[in-house]
Formats: sequence, C-alpha cells, structure tokens
Amino acid sequence: MGAAALALGLLAGGANAGFLAFSGDTAASTETTGSNFSGTLNYNFNGGTSGTLVISLTNTTPVSVGGYLTAFVFNVNSADAGASIALSSATDTDFLDAAGSSAVPFGGSYRAGAGLSGTWLGGGAPQPGIAIGNTETFTFNVTATDAASLTEGSFLEGPYAFDFVVRFRGLNNGGSDKVPTPTPGPVALAGIAGLVATRRRR
Repeated sequence: MGAAALALGLLAGGANAGFLAFSGDTAASTETTGSNFSGTLNYNFNGGTSGTLVISLTNTTPVSVGGYLTAFVFNVNSADAGASIALSSATDTDFLDAAGSSAVPFGGSYRAGAGLSGTWLGGGAPQPGIAIGNTETFTFNVTATDAASLTEGSFLEGPYAFDFVVRFRGLNNGGSDKVPTPTPGPVALAGIAGLVATRRRR
C-alpha cells in the first residue's frame, strides 16, 4: 500500500468524525492511461443494523489524458454474508445504483457501486460522468448485523486483491480505463480504526 494512496483525515466535530482519504493505483490499472481519482469515505453507525456511508470522488486525471469518471464499485469486509449497501442519493443524478456489477479483471461481482444509468460498462455517452477536476458525492444505506463494528476501511476490503475500482470512459484517445485502489493491510487498518475510535470518544 502506497502512502499516497491511503491516508487518514479527521473532520472537525461530531461523534463520528473520521474519514478515510484514498486514491487510485495507476500502475495497477487495466490500460495504464494515467486516468486517476481521489476520494474520501465517511461511515456513520446509525444504530441496530443500520449505517450510512458517504463517498466523495474527484476526477484527478491529467487534462492531456481526458475522460470522465463514469462508474465505481466496491465491497465491504463484513461478517454478515447478507449485508447490503444501496445507493440512496448522489449529487450527480445520472449515477444510479450498480450493486452486483462485475469489474473484470479485478472481480466478478461487487457488493455495491454506482454508475451512469446504473451500469459499470456504460452504453451511452460518458459526458454526464464526473469531468476532470470535478467532485461528486454519493450516499449509501448500509444494512448489516455487524454495522456497529464497520469502519471506513471496511469498504476498501473484501474477497479480491482490489475491492474498490473506478471506471473511466471517453478519454482523448477514445479509450477507457479501470483504476483500482490498493486494499489497506491489517496493520494500517488497525491504526486507522484506533485513531478514529480515539477521536470519536473525544
């Protein structure tokens, strides 16, 4: 895991004030075009089996590469095999829920995600996606028996080598790319969880 790809930030105020900042691993992308993104994860436990996950994504692709961020998928490291993560709102309403999408070669079925018209591959124009330099925010409802123990880092973990993957389309050369985020190791996640827990207790 590269230090530039995963970092912990702390938002001021609030009982659940932790957020996790992350970015893509361009060297592990399918086409190595230079397409890339940065983002933050913020998870809040609501009580019982319910939580709310807020994901913000920024298209940081160089202008010389071009293109739009058109979809993303991710998993969750939950002990509940029936855990569900459903998109409830997005600042860009062209993005719809894309749970269960395949992001081959990284994985065959992802627990959650969002994409233009609710698809990973996309069949229409990419222009309604996130343009270079722009940021959009996505809110998901999380339902799991272990919702209380999930953290921001849980949504970068799962059964695959890469459990958060972003798709780009409409590049200047007419191509596309799929860019994953490195899965944080257990030591890094333990440190993140401890820092967030300490801040929340305060």
